[in-house]
Amino acid sequence: MLVPKSYLIRNAKLIETDHKFHLKKVDVLVTSGVIQAIGANLQSADATIIEGKELVVTNGWVDMRCHLTDPGNEHKDTLQSLMDTAASGGFTKLVTLPNSEPAIADKSGVKYLQQASEYHLVDLKPTGVLSSAERENLAELYDMYGAGAIAFTNGDASVSNGLLKKALLYTKPFGARIITHPSDKSLEQHGLVNESANTLHTGLKTSSSLAEYLNVQEQIEVAKYCDAALHFSAISAAESVDLIRRAKKEGLKITCDVAIANLCFTDEEVLSFEENFKLYPPLRTGKDRQALIAGVNDGTIDVICSNHCPQNIENKEVEFDYADFGALSLQMVYAWYTKYLQKDLALSKFVEKLTTGPNICLQEKSSTIEVGQEANITVLDQATNWVFDASTNHSVSKNTHEWNKELSGKIVAVFNNKQVIENI
Repeated sequence: MLVPKSYLIRNAKLIETDHKFHLKKVDVLVTSGVIQAIGANLQSADATIIEGKELVVTNGWVDMRCHLTDPGNEHKDTLQSLMDTAASGGFTKLVTLPNSEPAIADKSGVKYLQQASEYHLVDLKPTGVLSSAERENLAELYDMYGAGAIAFTNGDASVSNGLLKKALLYTKPFGARIITHPSDKSLEQHGLVNESANTLHTGLKTSSSLAEYLNVQEQIEVAKYCDAALHFSAISAAESVDLIRRAKKEGLKITCDVAIANLCFTDEEVLSFEENFKLYPPLRTGKDRQALIAGVNDGTIDVICSNHCPQNIENKEVEFDYADFGALSLQMVYAWYTKYLQKDLALSKFVEKLTTGPNICLQEKSSTIEVGQEANITVLDQATNWVFDASTNHSVSKNTHEWNKELSGKIVAVFNNKQVIENI
């Protein structure tokens, strides 16, 4: 809904690095979508009060990796349901992979997504495909960039070193960001789960983390040769973290993100044959998980992403071997942090990886919680429990192991584009 009135966020811990009120409890008054006041014991006779047990207010969250099913697979999610799901998860900006049917491969596809999301609270930022269907010829990158594509990627598909070199050199003059998901398909061998001692006796086809980190190593060298920026999406292996850490220390323009599931779970989860733990990239070992968490803490990993991937019942509620990859996660990001990560990762660091981190990687200006600024805000309650079920799920799909389960940590409200969604 539009925001013609005032909203007063009461007694919330503000998280924004370098802000004078960082980690302090304040009131925030928003009127007509603009921040009017920040301080203690603010008063507004006509304001709607937003309060809770342990409120936190941050800049609006950004998701850098979300699977797109509209156009082509609206039975999994529509653009409207996807953006509603993002808002419910605390996100005010959503970067979509170009894996719709047809794929986002020209400026008309980019404009379709922009027009469809024009009046929503969530800013939808489309990526375009990196290459044509033949996989070795560049797509219409310059035209898509001019139309508003925020970056270029082939999503889950691998990118050859030759194509990557061509793309980096071609886009370097106009500054477009190239994103790859590192995977050597010849080593991956259509594996369903991680190759480890945990999965050895499952009888499931496995995929070694070697397929990922070998590709990371090669693509770092390509980026170095081209003196160009490169973003790795959804890394999952400890060796990948080490390689990227060394590249950054060398001064290379390498950035990366990690999916929330890979920070929270390990490949032991697949021993139950729960199809909603069949993810891509696959869940890895406890050693990999700890290396990823360390990478987030020391700055090697720039961004935490959702890797949200809706799937319909027919494609998911089948035998593990035949189930499609992916799970819902946009609405779970904060709840999973609360349950699995808060002992190892400070809330301020977690928020940084959802706000300033992705904006820097995407070359976007970050919002700020200051008087006079248009409100781009996420409000969360650390102490509120909720159940993920048909009444709270905003997706068309329901592919998650959290269905009908109680979760702790809830998004209370989001503000953006002079709109607000509260009581999510």
